[in-house]
Amino acid sequence: MREDRVNAAGEGAFTAARALRNVLTHLPLEAAAAALTEEFPWLTLLPVEELPQFIADFTRAAQIAAEVGQWSVLTQAVREWKATAAVYADPALLRRLTEPLTDDFGPVPAPVDVDGDAG
Repeated sequence: MREDRVNAAGEGAFTAARALRNVLTHLPLEAAAAALTEEFPWLTLLPVEELPQFIADFTRAAQIAAEVGQWSVLTQAVREWKATAAVYADPALLRRLTEPLTDDFGPVPAPVDVDGDAG
């Protein structure tokens, strides 16, 4: 692909992400959630009070991804929220992950630095 086309594609993605952010920001929460739920049906598994945070995280990740040209940022945000929805879909897992810890799980190992030496 020619450099001018790559630059235009990047600018187009950035413009689209900004427009998406503005649209989602100005829509009523219910409308924004409904629009995103069409694309991500697993959003129905999240508690309603979590939807504003998903919308905020999604729009911010889309803008960041477009600005730096790394769509993995948006992919990661969606992947993490989808995993959260999967937890909410499994009541036993949700209970285990949200109940207080009462057991002693033993000593915590010392941190290790990048070179592999104990820190």
